[in-house]
Amino acid sequence: MVVLVFTHLFVTHYASLPSAATAAFVDARWAAAGWRAFDWTLLLLALTHGVVGVHAMVRDVVGRPVSRAALDVGAGAVTAAFVGLGTAVILTATPTGDRGPLSSYTWIPPVLTAGLVVIATAAYLGVLAAGAALGVRLARRVPIGRWNYPGQWAFALNRTAGAGVLGFLLVHVLDVALSPFAPDLYDRTVAAYAMPYLIPMEVGLVAAVVYHAFDGLRLMLLEALDRRGTRMTVPSFVALVLLTISLSLPALAVLLGWRP
Repeated sequence: MVVLVFTHLFVTHYASLPSAATAAFVDARWAAAGWRAFDWTLLLLALTHGVVGVHAMVRDVVGRPVSRAALDVGAGAVTAAFVGLGTAVILTATPTGDRGPLSSYTWIPPVLTAGLVVIATAAYLGVLAAGAALGVRLARRVPIGRWNYPGQWAFALNRTAGAGVLGFLLVHVLDVALSPFAPDLYDRTVAAYAMPYLIPMEVGLVAAVVYHAFDGLRLMLLEALDRRGTRMTVPSFVALVLLTISLSLPALAVLLGWRP
């Protein structure tokens, strides 16, 4: 999945702008059966991985058996619905020209764009709130407890990044589903990715994908090393943060139009 994710990330955030992934781009991509297989495999792995991860996070704080059962059913339903929708679109999509059977539903792009704005706003407010809370405690010289430990930061960033990527993925599945049924509305939706307000979110998405993917590999390596990897825990986390920043800056340059 890491290989598939980074291939997709390169095509949509490094080699071109996200807003350039128009209906014509999708039609040209899906003209090749290999790209359809690639996108379907990525959808299946990323969506199931994301739902399982967020499901586990929520289950940690839900104690009642009835609530847990409802959570299990909800996670299964979300997975089945989005995998089913994505599969149907990827396997059956054919070019329809400028308009499609859903082109009259002009309310769809504003709703999907609003979803992106909500995700972006939640991310911005979360970062500001966390930064303010930490700043106040440091200014007052109040002990920050477990946040003194790099492992706590690594754990929190891993979960936050995973949840954020899943939130974006669900909206992304919906907007790509528009491509074969309403190419004109799809183009209007992806054009929203060029909104200045969403650019920090786009950079944050790249950073979240990079961090979450490499942190997973880092944890696998540390687990394989067992006790021999104890000394590498903190240095590997610092290296991962630096790597995430380094790989996010080119995406920022592309989004801002800084190209050679």
